[in-house]
Amino acid sequence: MEQLHSLEEARRQLLANLVHELGRPLGALRAATRALLDGAAEEPDARQELLAGIDAEVRRLQDLMENLDEFHDQVLGALKLKRQPLALGEWLPPLLSPWRSAAQEAGLRWEALLPALLPAVEADPDRLAQALGNLLSNAIKYTPAGGRVCVEAGEAGPQVWIRVSDSGPGLAPEEQERVFERFYRARPARQAPQGMGLGLTIARDLVVAHGGRLEVESAPGAGARFTILLPGLRSP
Repeated sequence: MEQLHSLEEARRQLLANLVHELGRPLGALRAATRALLDGAAEEPDARQELLAGIDAEVRRLQDLMENLDEFHDQVLGALKLKRQPLALGEWLPPLLSPWRSAAQEAGLRWEALLPALLPAVEADPDRLAQALGNLLSNAIKYTPAGGRVCVEAGEAGPQVWIRVSDSGPGLAPEEQERVFERFYRARPARQAPQGMGLGLTIARDLVVAHGGRLEVESAPGAGARFTILLPGLRSP
């Protein structure tokens, strides 16, 4: 009986993970498509950036559908990474373009503060994109129209950091202690909880699998800041 219960719980978590990971990129794709339909297609630079972001998200969806067994591995504790040297300065801009459109469609002010030069990291680009996408999705989802979502990146000693901050309702201290728990959902006063409470858990697990950590800073009414910290790629 206990084994059956464990299998059913694993099946439930697997399905919840799959639903979450399909919904996240689809939301970004819809926002980017809407931006193109609303006039961005007439601006060559904006069109190229949005199409590159759309292409990357579609490829990740294809990989997801072809590798559903990876989600089963994740539920059971194993997580496979395809690490490679990743130049963050080249990787981040096209990744962020669909999320910029999603934020603007939600009536939010978008800021991206990225230095001209960023250190490289050794990472799985798709898995790291998944972690960052979950943070961006949450920031957009929980920030009221008229608010702000900001993405920053930089280095601090041997570490590289990527930070997503918002001007949403923020988190109470007791919520910050639980926010990375599977199926836990914060309860902003302005609305009912959204989603399944998986995004931050998955993001944290992916960052930890890269040898890094995911930190949160927040206070009620003062928004939230989630920071991915990763080891920089050492020169040979």
